[in-house]
Amino acid sequence: MKTFHLTSLSFVGYIEFEFNNYGLLDRYEIHADLSEKQQIYVLKHLPREILELDRFRSETATVTEINLDVTFDMFWNRYDEKIRSSKKKAMAKWNKMSQSERLRAFRFITKYESNMLPGTAKKYAETYLNAELWAN
Repeated sequence: MKTFHLTSLSFVGYIEFEFNNYGLLDRYEIHADLSEKQQIYVLKHLPREILELDRFRSETATVTEINLDVTFDMFWNRYDEKIRSSKKKAMAKWNKMSQSERLRAFRFITKYESNMLPGTAKKYAETYLNAELWAN
């Protein structure tokens, strides 16, 4: 997997593109405040292949490859449920996951936490990993 961020002087934030090992677009996310015109442009010119990213490069726009190797320690510290979770079990599951799954699991933590009902306890880290909520 390769991940790229598109940034520009014409908007705040970034657009993330993720390509699979064949160079085909696997996922994109908009983390920017785009005007309606900008949104339409991005959707019309969505790069289906990694080589098509060049069409976004200009004097005001930059495409940067992002190295997102997420370590277990990064996950463990970000998930932050150390008292009730088993680090050993969570690490065993983590080591069986692909780099792509690790990245998606790591990124999904924020969404998972924001969707928790008040008063609900966070899943154990190993349960979170085993449940693969990010794949739904």
